[in-house]
Amino acid sequence: MRDIRNLISPLIVAGLTAVVLNANVMAEPIKGEAELGYVSTSGNSETQTVNAKLKLTKNSKKWFHEAKLSALSNSSDSTTTAEKYTAFWQSDRKLDDRSSLYVNSTYEDDRFSGFDYQATVGAGYGYKVIDDDVKTLTLEIGPGYRVNAVTEGKDETEVTLRVAEDFVWKFSPTAEFNQYLNVEGGKDNTITKLGVSLKAALTGALSLKLGFDVKLTKEVPVGKDDTDTETYATIAYSF
Repeated sequence: MRDIRNLISPLIVAGLTAVVLNANVMAEPIKGEAELGYVSTSGNSETQTVNAKLKLTKNSKKWFHEAKLSALSNSSDSTTTAEKYTAFWQSDRKLDDRSSLYVNSTYEDDRFSGFDYQATVGAGYGYKVIDDDVKTLTLEIGPGYRVNAVTEGKDETEVTLRVAEDFVWKFSPTAEFNQYLNVEGGKDNTITKLGVSLKAALTGALSLKLGFDVKLTKEVPVGKDDTDTETYATIAYSF
């Protein structure tokens, strides 16, 4: 089952490529945000280090594409205390101003979680409950397929149901609040991710982001924590 990487990775790369190639076809530009800053982790990794993130989005009349990459690593005296890489891609086919159909793929490689990697592919329906110039609240639901590749043991594979929520509140011309919740439940395991962040403009394309993310895994390998957190402060550059 470890060959699921051969499926997940190309899907994410294909999504990223589609976002870039569509720039040559549609007038809408690709927008992006790159982050670099400090992160403090707890759970299976207890460390303070530097993290990096990249987000690309493309919005057209019929489609919305989003891709995210992140990485953090820390070593001291030739000992690695944290190492994590994540990738996410989602494409939404708009049905009208509020509803859409989506396909997505996620990949996470956390060397201290007890898993070689965790990967999912999924599809579903999304609806914007609130959509105005100040606030946006989006709900999503749909089935998926997940692989938990256990470092020491048999890989876990299962069909999942994903329920997700994303809220953005632009409470001033230069600041916004973001909050998300993502729950993927299956017969053998349930993984919940949630987070909050504040973003404030500094100057030009630069902004300051403060945030907190938590991941809850119902069933974890023996000796591993079921809760991992990241508290971060980053400088973001929008382009």
